[in-house]
Amino acid sequence: MLRITPPATIGIIGGGQLGKMMAYSLIRQGYKVAVLDPDMDCPCAHLAHHFICASYSDEIALTELAQLSDVMTYEFENIDVDQLMKVSQLNQVPQGYDCLRVSQDRLLEKSTIQYLGIPTIKFEPFSTMDELNNLSLNYPIIIKTRRFGYDGKGQISVKRKEDLIFIDLDFPHDYIAEELCLFDTEISVIACGYKDGIVAYEPFENKHINGILHTSLYPAQVSKDLKEIAIEYTKKIIETFNYKGILAVEFFVKDNQLYFNELAPRPHNSGHGTIDSCDISQFDSHIYAITGCSKVEPKTFQVSLMQNILGQDFNQVMSKLKMNSNQSVHVHLYGKKENRDNRKIGHITFTGDTIEQIYEIAQEWRIKR
Repeated sequence: MLRITPPATIGIIGGGQLGKMMAYSLIRQGYKVAVLDPDMDCPCAHLAHHFICASYSDEIALTELAQLSDVMTYEFENIDVDQLMKVSQLNQVPQGYDCLRVSQDRLLEKSTIQYLGIPTIKFEPFSTMDELNNLSLNYPIIIKTRRFGYDGKGQISVKRKEDLIFIDLDFPHDYIAEELCLFDTEISVIACGYKDGIVAYEPFENKHINGILHTSLYPAQVSKDLKEIAIEYTKKIIETFNYKGILAVEFFVKDNQLYFNELAPRPHNSGHGTIDSCDISQFDSHIYAITGCSKVEPKTFQVSLMQNILGQDFNQVMSKLKMNSNQSVHVHLYGKKENRDNRKIGHITFTGDTIEQIYEIAQEWRIKR
C-alpha cells in the first residue's frame, strides 16, 4: 500500500458529523477534502475543498468524486457496493468492499461472525409469516430488517409468540429475528487496521436510551480478560477482511461472556471520547491507515465519558454552556441545520484523571429526557 502524502485529496462519501470529524483531521494533517452528500447544508459542506451535492447513488457524481480523490472513504454503510467498485480504481478504497458488503446485511453479518467462531446471540432469518410463526427461537425476540437499520430503527420487540398477530410486517420481505439478550452491559472495541498491523483502543462501555447511544465511558469497566478477548475478536475480523482503517465492533456482556452484536466499518459514535482523551483520535487513526501510514499506537492520557446531544437537548446544553466554564468539559456541536428530536446534533466529552471525577463533573451537565 503506497503512502499518500499531503496535499493529496481524500474523498469522503457522506458529509455528516463523522465526515466532518474526518475532514478536521485531514485538514489538520495538510490534506485536501472532497465530499459527496445530497444535503447542501450538511455539516461537512463548508469544510470541503470540493463539494459535490448529489445523491449517493448518482453514478456520475460518484465518478467525479473518484476522479478528484487519491483515496476514498465513507462515513456510513448504506452505499451501493457494486457501484462503488465500478467507479473506483484499484486500492482507491483501502477499507475494501467485502467488510462493507457484510455490514449491510444483518444475516450475512451474523453468519460471517458465527463462521469465524465468535459467539453471537441465537438468530434466524425469515421472509414470510409462516416462517415467522415457525421460528425455533426462545421468546422474547427482536425482529429486525436485514438492511438499512440504525439507532433502533427497523426493529420490533416481541415478548410472546402470541403477540405476533399484532405486529405489522411487509411480506414478502427479508428479516432476521434474534433472541432478546438481557445483557449486563454493552461494550465496543474500536481498532484500526494498518498496512503493517493492527492497533486497538481499550473497549468503551455504552448505555442506550430508546435504541440511541446515550453515553460511552472510556475505558470500559469490565475485566481485563473480557477486554483482551473483545480486542482479539475485533482483530480477527480485521484480519479476515484485510481491512484498512477504523472498524468498530459492539459486544453484549452477559454472565462474564461476550456476544457479538454488530460491526461498523468506519469511525463510530462510541469512540468520540478519543478526540479529547487520547493523543491520536479514532479519526486521526483512520486517516493515517487509509493513507498508507505505518501503524501508530494511540496513547490515552485521561479517562472520558462521552454524552450524545440530541435535538431536544439543544436548549438545555446551550443554557448550561452559558453558565459553565470547565476545561474538563468539551462540547462538540455538528452544525446541523435542524435540531430534530432524537437527531444527533453534537456530543459532550467529560475528561478527568478518575471515573469518579468525570461522573461528578458530568452530574452538572446531566440532560433530562
